[in-house]
Order: sequence, then structure tokens, then C-alpha cells
Amino acid sequence: MSRFSPRKKKRRPSRGNRRCHQHLLEVSATAETERLRRNQKLFLYVGQAVAAIGVLVFAGMALMAMSNYLLFENDSYKVRVVEVNTDGVMGRTEVLTRTGISEGLNIFSLNLESAQAALASIPEIEAVRVERILPDTVTIEIQARRPVAWIAAEDTGVDPSAMESACLVDGQGVMMKSPGFQPGYTVLPVIYGVPTEQWLAGDTIDIPELHAALELLSRASARSNPDIILRAVDISKGWCVLAWVDPETLFTFGLDNLSAQIDRLQLIMSHVGQTSRKIATANLIPERNTPVTFQGEPAPKILRATAVDKPNS
Repeated sequence: MSRFSPRKKKRRPSRGNRRCHQHLLEVSATAETERLRRNQKLFLYVGQAVAAIGVLVFAGMALMAMSNYLLFENDSYKVRVVEVNTDGVMGRTEVLTRTGISEGLNIFSLNLESAQAALASIPEIEAVRVERILPDTVTIEIQARRPVAWIAAEDTGVDPSAMESACLVDGQGVMMKSPGFQPGYTVLPVIYGVPTEQWLAGDTIDIPELHAALELLSRASARSNPDIILRAVDISKGWCVLAWVDPETLFTFGLDNLSAQIDRLQLIMSHVGQTSRKIATANLIPERNTPVTFQGEPAPKILRATAVDKPNS
């Protein structure tokens, strides 16, 4: 080969290739710049969020400290008066012990809901209300349950107030049993046929016959001219309520439409009251031709109950 042979010229990249390479560089630079911008914005947002959280935490702590100083550590809000109305259920000291409320405590630190629940759990209490009256007073209002009858499993001839298994019941069927009873409770009527051992004090006895008996006693006690004074009832049969005015007078009531049955009884008593006879039995369930027997007369009589001369309810 000749030493003077022409050298091969290096091929220079074409203008098109240079332009493509330049675009690649520009795209890479633009993507990197965009990524850096996104990271900067992200760091900025995170920093702002952290700063905002810090401000909120600081404000919360400051607010808490201020509230403690103005409310919980302020002597103006110490309880100085506790007004208690127990309605005869319990003493003032027992109420304060059960609720944890006493003079000297901060009025805002008292848990009124817990105090109210503690009292409401007592079977002898029907309703209770605990309120704070700023700046330094707490009121406790108690409404006692009012028993309307004794309940017992069966009639043993023993006074129910002396029976260990006998209990008291209010108009809603809530059972009550207390170590001591007021003297006036001994004259309350008795409902026999209730197995009291199946329930605890404070339970609502869900027996339809019992609720019918309670309704009967309530409606009968509200009637006058003539008065209907029922001394005892028996619900053990299930389909009816047997009621005594005295040991020699027995009435039979159905479980439904008691008001109409009492209307019929008042009509019968009004008619019989004009004679010298005394009712022995009366079945008030039939709407017409009420079966009635009289003391000293073995043969049953039928006395028709009509709307004529209906006594006032």
C-alpha cells in the first residue's frame, strides 16, 4: 500500500442525528427539572402541614391550660350547695355517697350522667334528674316508685307484708323488694298467681294477666257511686282475673275491655244496692245477661246489665 494513499475521512454525524441527540438531552433535562420541582413542592407542603399541626397543638395546649385556670382551678366554680329531694326513697347522705357529689368539688369535674345512672339503678326509684346550676349549685331530684299492690305466688292466708316471698309492684309491673315498708303499704291489694322467684327487684314482670290485673285495680279504684274496692285478685287461671271485694264476694273479669266490664259491675251494684241482697259472684265477661249469684241463695240468678240508670264513672 502506498504511503501516500488518501486517508479515510471520518464520517461526521448527520444533521438529523445531531438534532435527535439534542432533543434527547433536552427531554432528559426537562424531566429532571420537573422532578426537582415536584420534590420541592412536596417538601414545602409537608413543612407547611407540620407547621400548622404544631400551631394547632400549641393552641390546644394553651386553650387547655387557660380552661383549667379559668374553669377547673377557679374557686368560683367549687360546689357550695347540693340540693337533694329524695322523695322519701333514701337519705341525703346515701344519695351523695352513691353519686360521688359533695361540696368543695369543682362543678365541671362532676360526671352527672354517671351520678344519674347510679341512682336510676335503684329499683325504688322511677326517675332521677341531676343538674348543675352555675356557678356553685347542684340539684338532685328523685321520683320514687309508688307501689300499687302486693304480688305473691299463691294465697296461703298469710298477710303478704309478712311473707318473705311476697313483693311490691308499681303500676308498670316493676317489682320492688325492700328491707322495710311504709305502714300504708299493708293495706294495698294483693295479686296472687305471680311466681315472684323468677324475677329480681327492678325487673318488669312481663305477664299479660298481671298487667290486666293492674289495670283492673287502677280503673276500679277510680270509680265511685258506687265505689268498687277490690281487696285481692288472682291471675293463676290465665284466661281471666278473679277479684275479691271480701271473702264472700267474687267477681270474674276477662283480660280485655276492662272499662266496659267495670261499667257492668257498677250497674249491677247500683241495682243490688237498692235491695237487701248481697252479691256472691258475678261473671262480668258476657256483654249481656250477666250471671250473678247472691249470698244465701244457692240458685244462680241472671241480672241484665243495661245502659238504664248508668252510674257516673
